[in-house]
Amino acid sequence: MTDKKFTKLKNEIDMIIARGDIYGASFSFINENQIDSFYHGFQGKDAFAERLDPSMIYDLSSLTKVVATTTRVFQLLAVHELGLKDSVTAYLPGFSHPEVTIENLLLHNSGLPADVENEHNLTGVELIKKLYEDPLVYKPGEKTVYSDLGFILLGLIIRTLNGSIDKSVQDHIWYPLAMTNTGYNLNRPKSRFVPTEVDAQRGQIQGQVHDYKALLLNGESGHSGLFSTLSDLTVFTEMMINRGKYQKKEVLDPNLFDLMASYDENGRTLGWRRINHKEQYVQTGYTGTILAFDPENKRGFVFLTNQNYPTREDSRWNEDRDRLLDLFFGE
Repeated sequence: MTDKKFTKLKNEIDMIIARGDIYGASFSFINENQIDSFYHGFQGKDAFAERLDPSMIYDLSSLTKVVATTTRVFQLLAVHELGLKDSVTAYLPGFSHPEVTIENLLLHNSGLPADVENEHNLTGVELIKKLYEDPLVYKPGEKTVYSDLGFILLGLIIRTLNGSIDKSVQDHIWYPLAMTNTGYNLNRPKSRFVPTEVDAQRGQIQGQVHDYKALLLNGESGHSGLFSTLSDLTVFTEMMINRGKYQKKEVLDPNLFDLMASYDENGRTLGWRRINHKEQYVQTGYTGTILAFDPENKRGFVFLTNQNYPTREDSRWNEDRDRLLDLFFGE
């Protein structure tokens, strides 16, 4: 690991673990010349103080929005099966708001609220009905409100076009990238899954999606539900810093990266958060996941932990995460 920036990041991660903010982390640094992967610490404490290793599978939480959903939508845009200015109702006729476009969903400026209320009192069918029928809370394009709901809709659009979100992303993203331990509802030994939380109703959540809305949708949604390993996500990030190419295969049309660079709406581009008004992109997930990349400087950073294990009561992680991102994207 020759990059000074990565050395600083690694030292900061070790300090976060030493302080007890998290039990451990799997992380990788990617640049043009090499990839370095690390597995530091444990997945939990006491009976679950198992040392991390490359076989560990993480709940990616909101990384699902970019790794699966945005990537697949980009592919569909490239072959003109979707258009950014298309109304959501062209694909989901039950949706009540024809003024909302695919572009609005990707930019988180659709008018949809950040979340639904009382999700624990809903069934999956009721959740979708609410999503289709509830009024918008602001005019599309008026402001940016980060929302799971828009990405649930994008997942449903992928399902409408391809029959299944899971099979669609498997065939078009995981397979060409040889990401063999990535997917929804992965059938792997439970011991390989890093637990996410000990919940009063659900017990220890391990190998089942943490996000409750995704659980209602049978673990398969556009906003959450994806599981993966560090090595698979590192391959994905390598593809992104190489503008869609991986081992001579074109997984994404390189023109899509110019399209991403053309959007800078309240710190967001299509699907991704944008940093410093530059071609610097990041997505984070509630469980403690980070995927950041800089295609201009050809650098990537993947970080996986279970920050809310065993409970979500400790809020220090948000400050830790922001510090890591400042180090990665700083000069």
